[in-house]
Amino acid sequence: MKEGGRGNTSRVVNVITSVLVIGQIALTAALLIAATLQIKSIRNQLTLDYGYDENGVYSARIGLMEGDYPNEEARRQFFVKAVRALRANPAFAGAAMSDRFRMTFAGLGPYELDGQNYVTDRDRPQGNLEAVSDGYFTTLGLKILEGRDFTIDDNDAKQPVAIVNASFARKYFGHASPLGRRVRIFNPGEALPWRTIVGVVPDTLMQGPFNQETDSGGFYVPLLGATPAAQFCTIIVRPHPGQRAETLGAALSHAVSELDTNLPVYFAGTPARLHDEILGANRIMASLFTTFGIVAFLLSAVGLYGVMSFSVNQRTQEFGIRMALGADAKRIFRMVMQQGAWQLIIGLVLGTGAAALLLGVVVAAVLHNILFKVNAARSVYLFCGRGAPYGRGRGLVPWCRRAAPPGSIR
Repeated sequence: MKEGGRGNTSRVVNVITSVLVIGQIALTAALLIAATLQIKSIRNQLTLDYGYDENGVYSARIGLMEGDYPNEEARRQFFVKAVRALRANPAFAGAAMSDRFRMTFAGLGPYELDGQNYVTDRDRPQGNLEAVSDGYFTTLGLKILEGRDFTIDDNDAKQPVAIVNASFARKYFGHASPLGRRVRIFNPGEALPWRTIVGVVPDTLMQGPFNQETDSGGFYVPLLGATPAAQFCTIIVRPHPGQRAETLGAALSHAVSELDTNLPVYFAGTPARLHDEILGANRIMASLFTTFGIVAFLLSAVGLYGVMSFSVNQRTQEFGIRMALGADAKRIFRMVMQQGAWQLIIGLVLGTGAAALLLGVVVAAVLHNILFKVNAARSVYLFCGRGAPYGRGRGLVPWCRRAAPPGSIR
């Protein structure tokens, strides 16, 4: 039969319709893979274990401005006064302070261990650092594993001390006791003092849900006796048994206003609420990706059905001739389904291949900051072959890099 006869389609039209179907399937597969990775990333962020009961305490941020507190000694005296006043307040079962931003982001930077030789700056390990007051671990409901807690009298001018977490102690000292060993923050601009390790505490997540660091080792230094004195800090208060932590907001604001009527509190709430607020934008993004993926899948299904229906209708005369020459209905049906299956397979291969190339090679560095604890290349492999898996301020130390979200304040 001649091409282009009545009831037939030309070879060009067949090629165009096939290319449209394959391209639509490929784009849909790539979008579904991206949506799956983003949803998995959000799930990893939402299920993080911070190492303590995030709903068991209430926190709020304060900052001492230089106009009212012009020097380090003034700030240090205020923080000591504030800790003592909050602990004497009958509204709270315990109180402590930390420099952790929104109870999420602690410091991160290089450090040195006494007895270790470091040839270059890159040889020095990167670790988590948090400045806390005495009673911080008790307020969070954590027990000292070995040694002692900080005291309100710990001061860098007398004897610089530090407390390490269990991961840090296990990494560098194994089953031996780390008490009495020394560690110090590395600052290329000046030699900081060695700190004697006086205690070991359980692990807590010292970095937020955006940091990809796998090493959970870290150490703590005294907030109230540190040099230079902190300017911003987070107050943590614990409710009495049977009381809910989220009810402490008014009492904490009133207690701070009694210390300084011009000192506001901000970023107030339970750590669970603060973490939820930080992840709000990512949760919206995951919802959008899910919606776009579902819509793309439905459009692809409808488009595939429409194009296949058009192709079948255009080949009605061809099918009639084939049946007249001996082909039965099953053979015709199998031929049509094979054509659709090949288009589907080619589209999936192209879509997943493009996604693997884009996610695993081209923008790997960018995705490292977008996807949280998600191996893009491995996830694409699972999707294809095994099914889809579901302002630097004046802080404690100058070198400390804050992992706060862009645009946030201290």
